[in-house]
Formats: sequence, structure tokens, C-alpha cells
Amino acid sequence: MGKRLIEAFSTVDRPYGPQEIKEKGSRFIAYLYPVETKEAADAVIAGLRKKYYDATHVCFAYRLGKGEEQYFRCSDDGEPSGTAGLPIYNEIKSKEYFNVLAAVVRYFGGVKLGTGGLTRAYGQAAAKVLEISTKITIHIKQKISVSFPFHFTGEIMQIVNRFSLDILKQEYSADGIHMQLDVPVGKIAEVTKQVIERSNGKIIPSSKKTD
Repeated sequence: MGKRLIEAFSTVDRPYGPQEIKEKGSRFIAYLYPVETKEAADAVIAGLRKKYYDATHVCFAYRLGKGEEQYFRCSDDGEPSGTAGLPIYNEIKSKEYFNVLAAVVRYFGGVKLGTGGLTRAYGQAAAKVLEISTKITIHIKQKISVSFPFHFTGEIMQIVNRFSLDILKQEYSADGIHMQLDVPVGKIAEVTKQVIERSNGKIIPSSKKTD
């Protein structure tokens, strides 16, 4: 069997938080952010560490990818291994989110919670901020280039309008028009077929995958 085509993924449109829970005197303050790169995630964490410079721990997890996980990272930031970053990551996974970072800031309250207590607290704090987030669906697209003589403009524009395609670039030359289209990956085969059929095989679109 071939690899399943991933046409869309879920993420969030903006930052959320702070959301706070208290456990035996300790405060757990949770945030959620959309991030698309490791650099963006690192910048968010740096900002939180600066804001909460007096916190005991700033723990986090982030998950990058477009419908399939390409990279993830968890940090316990000095808490016992597996008690902070991993439960935060598991909450992100349970929402089936990609390209997001969840962070939980802890202020120690004087009473140790034990590994089980820590795991629950970090997981609950992350779940609380995830719960208030609005899930958005991002449709994965691919660029397609089409070059055609001027007299085929009507046919090409009919296809563009029928599939509600975005025209990224349009260049004119003596030979005609070169157009770059942004096409949802699930529609690429049908759009290509329509272009070839409408031009009687004279126009063959070329596609280029982009990240």
C-alpha cells in the first residue's frame, strides 16, 4: 500500500494562556503557542524564562509537522525525568495538534509532590490551556506551474475559479503566460487532469513540493 496522502492538519491560530492550577502550594501556569520552527519555539521559551525569571521551572513540549510528526522536543527543566515535558507532550498529542508549543511554569510551594503528583499536575495544567484553545484546520498545498499561450487563458481561469485556487505569480512573455498556482494536495490530480484535457494535451502542469 502507498503512503496515505495527508491533506490537512490541526493547529491553533494564536497564543493562549495563562491558565493556572494550584497543587499543594505550587503554582502551575500554562501557555500554548503556534510555532512552525525550532527557532520560533526557542524564542518563545526564552521569552517565558525572561518573564518568569524567578520561577522554579519552565517546562515545555513542542511538536512540529504538517499532519505527521517531523520533530518534537520535551523539557523537564530540572524536574525528575519524565514528570513534566512528557505529560505536556502527551496532552498536545491527545488534541492531535501540530506546530504548537505548550509550556508550564512552576513556582514551588514548599511541598514535594512526588513523581506521580508532578506528572498529574503538569498534564492537568497543559490540558487546561489546550482545552480553551480553538482548533483550526490548515489545508496542505503544493505549488503548480502552468505555462500556456494567451488563447488558453479562458480555459485556465475557469479551472482556477472552479477549484478556488490561489494565483501566486503571473508573468507575461511573447509566448504567453506563466502562472504559479497554490493547489490543495488532494486536488492536484484533478487540476492536472483538467488542464491537460482542456488543452488537448498541449499544456502539462509541473508541480514542486514545498515545505
